[in-house]
Amino acid sequence: MMSRRRWGVLGLLACAGLRGEPVIPGYERFHAAQASAVGGRLLYNELGCANCHGGDTGLPARRGPDLATVTLRARTEWLQAFMAEPARRRAGTAMPHLFAGRDAADIEAVVHFLGTLRPKRTVTAKPMRHINAERGKELYHTIGCVACHPPGADFPPPAGRPAAGEIARGTVVFPALGEKYVLGSLAEFLRDPLKARPDGRMPRIAMEEQDALDITSYLLGLPGSDGEAVPKLPAFAPDRAKAEHGGQVVAALRCVACHDLPKGARVQAIALRQFTGGCLAEQPGAGVPRYALGMDQRRALQAYLAERDRVPGPVERVRLNLAALNCAACHERDGEGGPESARQAYFLGDANLGDVGRFPPPLTGVGAKLQPAWLAETLTGATRVRPYLQTRMPAYGAAVAPLPGLLGQADARPPYVLPPGDAEAGRTLLGPVGGFGCITCHRWGQRASLGIQALDISNLARRLQPGWLREYLINPAGYRPGTLMPSFWPEGKSASPAVLGGETDRQIASIVEFARRGQGQPEGLPSTTAREFELIPRERPIVMRTFLEEVGTHAILVGFPAGVHFAYDGREARPALAWKGRFFDAYGTWFSRFAPFEHPLGEAVVKWAAPAGPPGARQFAGYRLDAAGVPTFLFSVEGVRVEERFEAIENGLRRSVRWNVEALRSLPLSHPEGVTVREAPGSDAGKLDFIYTW
Repeated sequence: MMSRRRWGVLGLLACAGLRGEPVIPGYERFHAAQASAVGGRLLYNELGCANCHGGDTGLPARRGPDLATVTLRARTEWLQAFMAEPARRRAGTAMPHLFAGRDAADIEAVVHFLGTLRPKRTVTAKPMRHINAERGKELYHTIGCVACHPPGADFPPPAGRPAAGEIARGTVVFPALGEKYVLGSLAEFLRDPLKARPDGRMPRIAMEEQDALDITSYLLGLPGSDGEAVPKLPAFAPDRAKAEHGGQVVAALRCVACHDLPKGARVQAIALRQFTGGCLAEQPGAGVPRYALGMDQRRALQAYLAERDRVPGPVERVRLNLAALNCAACHERDGEGGPESARQAYFLGDANLGDVGRFPPPLTGVGAKLQPAWLAETLTGATRVRPYLQTRMPAYGAAVAPLPGLLGQADARPPYVLPPGDAEAGRTLLGPVGGFGCITCHRWGQRASLGIQALDISNLARRLQPGWLREYLINPAGYRPGTLMPSFWPEGKSASPAVLGGETDRQIASIVEFARRGQGQPEGLPSTTAREFELIPRERPIVMRTFLEEVGTHAILVGFPAGVHFAYDGREARPALAWKGRFFDAYGTWFSRFAPFEHPLGEAVVKWAAPAGPPGARQFAGYRLDAAGVPTFLFSVEGVRVEERFEAIENGLRRSVRWNVEALRSLPLSHPEGVTVREAPGSDAGKLDFIYTW
């Protein structure tokens, strides 16, 4: 009851007056007001028309979800009800009604057929015991989920809820989540939707397993904190005879046109000889997919079909790609898109930076702004330079592969080459004494700025194209009105004439050159960042738990007086990072309401690759401390107990691993990258010692 009450409120808040026709967010926002061929092209692609009828829309293919794992994700009762009435079970769904005129036995048979597609079950990590719906509510409303999905009436944003009557267009509503999922299956889907829906329309937001469980507990309305008390997905044993019949139904309905099925033969495209009737009829006949299209949607599709041989240029293709993938929900480009007024309150960040500190950056001219390699990494969620934004940039998978090239074509400008730069002059120019004081506001790698924490500029040489950077530095407000960034080269004239004779291009080139070399830090950053809560191992090791970037929520840090430290991943039962120098600042871990993902304070950080074997194959069992305070970590593999211990040595670590060789002949291990690895004397099966130096 809690779940249904909650989602009744959520649905009313964002989706009042929702129609029964398919809802494609980009179409609803930019094309629904007036039928057009451009809007029709978007619909033709996003409704899967191209999957049956062919034609190159210039957009990433819209495919259905993976059906090989669907009965491991969703309750079979819900699947059967959804296939019987898709739009009723999920308002606005792009799934057409294929089973009109077929009896319930056919639908049941298809569910049994889907149950036979299950892959071989792999070992997966057990769900965590404790769940926190309050934390999940906060995450759901702040990391980017409500850019596409409805916000809840039970979460008041700091700036207040949207004004009464404000409705976000193209909201992707949920089905009755409690009827479809259980805690574990929905959390696994949220952690990586691309595994089930590789077409990228539901992208992957970077989150830890605990994040996904907490968000799921909020969405399902689960009380308490005991995740083990939540029902599991019932086991489903398909009936072979029904499954065989279901396979015949699936073949007859051409499901393989939209879904990838094992051994599913590709279907032949159905040629379109007319632009009325069929799927576009107000009342489609028997055997025709029923989409419940609105009148304007049918007109838009007909307008597109009348000119579908027209090849759109890069500018139009970029606009359509951003609409199809709903990038425009967060980003503005050429005056179009960006957070709608009904959602702006949920975009949070650093209030000291104004709107720039809470809204994702505009995409206007981004193909000429970012280096192609960096742009590609950004679209896969691999880079982040704005830690002050609570909204997280998601990863879209293969759907965005053509986008960097398209953006480069759409935003192409004559190449610009900076003159030779002087790295030492760049070091000075970045600092506050004799320079422009960039580090007063901007972070430099892991080093905090001296004031407000604007984006990291240590990577600007790899990130930005020189021509765009020059134009931006001369006139920042021309690119992003309202920015706090001033111009230090107003009208192209330097505000620091004492450096390099005040030559604008040489000064900019020198800043880029210093960033490119990646050695040292700008002049003016303190030589030490010791804080009141810095942990310094003096006589004994320090062991503590924290959230650590690149390790996760189960990081166990061990700091040694010798100045070599490491982080152990308690979830995967493996070493993860090691570093030298300073150990760790515990302020965020001890005092933040929601502990941030921290970083080591030291330098020379090395990283372990994950050991061979499926996730969850190792079961962590904690650690014990010896008389000197050094931990020995305990875990099991295939039921066999394994112990491993690390101790600091000169310029490195010694690692000792022990297990029962009779029960487990070999143990998959990995070693840190970029270090010298030496196997210590006395190593043998069941007993291995390694020396790591770097």
